[in-house]
Formats: sequence, C-alpha cells, structure tokens
Amino acid sequence: MISAIVLGVSLVLVDRVYISGLKKELLSLEKQRIATANQLATAKIVQENLNHVRELVFENMEFAGRVDSVAPESRLFEFITTCVSDLKLKLVSLKPVPPDIRGAATTYGYNLEVEGDFFSFGELCSKFENSRRIIALENFKISLMNEYGGIQAKMLVNTFRIKKQ
Repeated sequence: MISAIVLGVSLVLVDRVYISGLKKELLSLEKQRIATANQLATAKIVQENLNHVRELVFENMEFAGRVDSVAPESRLFEFITTCVSDLKLKLVSLKPVPPDIRGAATTYGYNLEVEGDFFSFGELCSKFENSRRIIALENFKISLMNEYGGIQAKMLVNTFRIKKQ
C-alpha cells in the first residue's frame, strides 16, 4: 500500500514536471504558429498586390503585336456606367477630350458629369482608385442641387496608355 502511495506521489510529481515542460514547449509552438500564419497572410497580400500591378500593366500598356479585342475607351465607358449604376448616380454626360500624346504616353481625358449624393460621389472616386485601369481624377467641381444633399459633380478624369518601346 505504501509503495502504491509513493508510486502515486512520484507519478504526480513527474507529471507536474513533465507537463510544465510541455506547457512551455506548446506555448513556444503556438508563438511559431502565429508568426507563420502572419507571414502567410502577408505573403497573400503581397501576391494580390503584385497581381493587381500586373493587371494594371496589361490594361494600361500597348504591346507590339497585341491587339485589344475591346477598345480601352469601351472598357472605361463600361466601367463608369457600371459604377454609376451601382452607386445609384445619374450619368449626365461623358465627353472625351482630344488625346494628349507625349512620347510613349498617351493621355485620354473625359469630362464626366454625374448627379446624386456626396457619399456616392466619394464611393465613385474610390472605385476609380481601385479600377484595373489607371484613372486619375484631375479636377472636379461640386455644386449643391437641393437642400437634401443632392449634388452635381463635374470632373475631368484621365486614363493613360503607354507604348512599349
């Protein structure tokens, strides 16, 4: 009986020492797991950003021998009309201005006029920033249409095409 008690006490002591060592090791492994998960998340973000840059290059550059199946202007018009529709804005006008060719870069400008609320205008600007085409909002003028927050926004937006030399 005494040997069983001694054996039991010694098992408890060994268990306490062994478990405390395991606890430290498990905490160390958990820290490593968290660090690895953070690194994987960062790598995923970098991959997505690099893919976005690659798409920007292909959408905004003319490559020799590559013919676009759809004109860049058509893609821009489709993008703008989709954004305006999604944001429940009214597209008043979209008029091209003559292209500005400087070396390998060609700037295509558009006078764009929309009506709606200020929040939707802000969302439209955000969509410009995140589009697959480079769209620069060069200037804008906002006029209040009514006391309920209705606005009229007149903008000059530019897109660019770069010829690969």
